[in-house]
Amino acid sequence: MTTQKRYYQPQNSKDAMRQIEKLFNQYKNAPLTDALLQYHQKLVTYLQTSVVQAAKKEGQPQRAQTAQTMAAGMTEWLRIRALGKPFTGEMRHFKIMNAKQHRRVKNRRVKGHRRQPTMRKIMR
Repeated sequence: MTTQKRYYQPQNSKDAMRQIEKLFNQYKNAPLTDALLQYHQKLVTYLQTSVVQAAKKEGQPQRAQTAQTMAAGMTEWLRIRALGKPFTGEMRHFKIMNAKQHRRVKNRRVKGHRRQPTMRKIMR
């Protein structure tokens, strides 16, 4: 197997940020180990150097700023977990969000709820 097929190659900086977001959400609740800390530091460093440079090269200064904010949020996650506190958030849209901030609302409408009664029901 060639290295081209083995490793994920992002197409642009936004694609790389999406991949890092996905990876972070996979390991955010895992117990802290040396391997996880090294992996996390590797992702943060990649985000701060390569992704920010790629965003600037693409002419996207706002995306470069978002990548730096994303790296700061990931560093904050490490601080919280190192103190032994639980981390309740998750990363959405390149930001750390509390789980309670996003609420899913289902609006279900019952069909025929306000319908007029049929003639047969009236005649009884």
